[in-house]
Amino acid sequence: MSGGGGYWRRATDDRCAPRLLRDRVATGGVRIPVSKKSRAGSRRQKRSAQPQCSTSSVTPAGRRSAPGLKRRRAALAISGLLLVAAADYSWNAATIGGLVGYDATHHLEYVLTLVHEQRLPHPLEGWSTFHPPLYYLLGTLVWSAVRPLGIPAALLGVREISALFMLAAGLVGFLLVLRLDGSLTVASVAAALVLFVPVSLMAATAVGNEALGVGLGALALLALVRLQADPRDLRMAAVAGLMAGLALATKYTGLFVAAACVVPFARVDFDRRMLRALVLCGVAGAIIAGPVYVRNIVLTGSPVPMTRNLEPMKSAEERFIIRERRVWDYLWLNPESLWRPTLFHVRGQEGSLDNRNPAMTNIWGLTYASVWYDAFRHRIPIEFHRDGIYSGRLLTLLGIVPTALFLVGFFIALRELIRRRGRTADAPLVVMTSLGLLAFIAFTIRAPSAVAVKASYLLPLATPAAVFFARGAGLIGARMRVAALVISALAGLAAAAVFTNGLIFPPLAVPK
Repeated sequence: MSGGGGYWRRATDDRCAPRLLRDRVATGGVRIPVSKKSRAGSRRQKRSAQPQCSTSSVTPAGRRSAPGLKRRRAALAISGLLLVAAADYSWNAATIGGLVGYDATHHLEYVLTLVHEQRLPHPLEGWSTFHPPLYYLLGTLVWSAVRPLGIPAALLGVREISALFMLAAGLVGFLLVLRLDGSLTVASVAAALVLFVPVSLMAATAVGNEALGVGLGALALLALVRLQADPRDLRMAAVAGLMAGLALATKYTGLFVAAACVVPFARVDFDRRMLRALVLCGVAGAIIAGPVYVRNIVLTGSPVPMTRNLEPMKSAEERFIIRERRVWDYLWLNPESLWRPTLFHVRGQEGSLDNRNPAMTNIWGLTYASVWYDAFRHRIPIEFHRDGIYSGRLLTLLGIVPTALFLVGFFIALRELIRRRGRTADAPLVVMTSLGLLAFIAFTIRAPSAVAVKASYLLPLATPAAVFFARGAGLIGARMRVAALVISALAGLAAAAVFTNGLIFPPLAVPK
């Protein structure tokens, strides 16, 4: 592990790097002029100590430099991934029913209230009106602009908001893995998982605020990692605060990344320049998100009002209570939830919305199933939630390897953060992930319904998960790493195939 917080040693010897690059690295990017006499003396003194470098480390005039070639390869790799993901997202958005996804009908009602009544609904007025308004304001702008082309076009435009920001999350995951010294291959597989894991595929084409919050949080993390390296960087502080504020103005889960904004400044050498950066970060976020939460307090008495305890939402959620929560539900993973990975798949029965899979009382089983399959029947038709359908089993089994690498990488990163008292390059990601997992556990304890245990609540952790996956991959031997990366890539490919509308299962209806 490198001293700068990187996870993997670089393959090249710095002593063999071009001299100009070494000079700039050593002086923080500034080339210091040296007299010819001093340079000649230095060469004579160090000639015997110089390693024998291959000619490939020297860049002849007119040839592409090694760093330039790496950047070109990285650009090609991520461009290809994003193009494939964009094509898949757009196909699904254009060909499946528009109101598919968690509470999609009520998210669209929020948008249409803004379109037709030109007002923000009261936070407790409807099913989804407690959500912060940024997604719905964007949806209103898109709907109004595209509506002259017809309702299907307007609906497609609103859904493309989710697709765009899910692509942003995948891009940031790729960049963060490379920044923290991951290889191009590992970064590509990590980004593919962010883009193609089933919970991401469903969010990317849904009418809802989840993907927007994920993308904005990811952009905040990109600035936070740079701020962690230099907590006096005012520009990165402003960007981190702005993006965290936008995430908070989109969904309450933006609190995870907002809390992580404090991490770069939690250090014993805190000084006035860091204080200025911290204040700038906080002010930038407060300007964006502050009015949302002040309005909530004024109208409801709470900064985070919820409607799940009001009718008809309360009765609707109670229909999905299988039994009361038990401590044991949090302490293991029921393998039956991998074998029949939906709430409606009961052994020996036909798929039905009235079914309740008893294995889904297991918290981590249901969470895992809703990461790696369609546990709540949004994209896989209900008649296929039965024995004899193997797509769910395939995805949940393939998903074991990347999930295990993520968990190993996360706990190793958490241990390093504790040992080094927060001075690790990925500390903001570790803190954000820890808070997200703890909040998820607390929420599921308070809400006994199975629909409270949906992985979309953890979707903001997708970008940090890419980094921890890469770290886990870097901890195993070369042969095992190759096998793990192949299996992980196959998991993403299989998920993309299963969730491409009409490819494996009958196509969902085209919106009229």
